[in-house]
Amino acid sequence: MDARLKQRLVGACILTSVAVIVLPMLMDGSTEDRARVMASIPEAPDIDVKKLSVKDLRLKMERMERASATQLPLEVVDESTYAAGADFTLDKNSLPVSWSLQLGSFRNRVNAIKLRARLRDAEHRSYILYEKTSKGETYRVFVGPMVKKSALQALQGKIETSLKLKGQIVRYRVEDDAGQLGG
Repeated sequence: MDARLKQRLVGACILTSVAVIVLPMLMDGSTEDRARVMASIPEAPDIDVKKLSVKDLRLKMERMERASATQLPLEVVDESTYAAGADFTLDKNSLPVSWSLQLGSFRNRVNAIKLRARLRDAEHRSYILYEKTSKGETYRVFVGPMVKKSALQALQGKIETSLKLKGQIVRYRVEDDAGQLGG
C-alpha cells in the first residue's frame, strides 16, 4: 500500500512539474499579439437629453460612426492594392493580411530543423512549411507571422546583422498552415 501511494505521489509531482513548464510556453504570446486582440472602446458620450433635439442626436451619432469607421481594418480587393501605411488590412476572404520572413528553403528536413532551432535559440518565433512538389520535398523556414510589415522589416535587419541570414518578406497565408512541420 505504501509503494502505491509513493508511485501516485511521484506521478502527481511529475505531472505538475510538466504542467508548470509546458503551459506557460503554450499560453505565451508576444506583446504585439496581445495588443492586436484588444479592442479600444470609446467612453460613453455625455448627452444632456433636455438640450438636444432628435436632429442633433442624429448628427452626433453620424460623427461618431465616421470617427470609428476610420479605425476599422481596410478591405483589400487584390494583392496589388495594399495600403502603404496601413497596419491592419483584410484580404478578399476577410482574413488578416500578415507577413513572414522566409530565411531558407531546403530539400533536407534536418537542415530546416537546424535553422529553425538556431532561430528559436535567438528567441525568434519560427516555423517550417513542408511542401511536396513534382521536384521532391521542400522545407521552407520562416520567422513570423506579423501583421505590421514595417516591424518585420526591422526584424529582418536585426536577423541579418546578428545571425548573418538574408531573408525575403512574403505574404503569410493561414491556409498554408496545413503544411506546417510540427515541433
